[in-house]
Amino acid sequence: MEREEKEFLDRLAQMIKSRGLEVPTVLVGESIKPISFILSQFLVFFRPFVTVFVAPENYDKLVSILEDRGKLEYLLKLVEEKEDVK
Repeated sequence: MEREEKEFLDRLAQMIKSRGLEVPTVLVGESIKPISFILSQFLVFFRPFVTVFVAPENYDKLVSILEDRGKLEYLLKLVEEKEDVK
């Protein structure tokens, strides 16, 4: 995983923490792990429609996270760590 990807995941984890969404994020993340690649391909299919409302760079990074289970695990680990630091 590249440094830029790790920085993005850290910022995403901080945003999740600041909004108090740690528990739902971990719950959903753990639930979708088995089908995360299929979900990423579903998001690729709908990219032309969704990127009208969402920045394409961030959307592509989300797809990248779902494609690689290691990145999803890393994000969930960051969220769980940040949750414990209360």
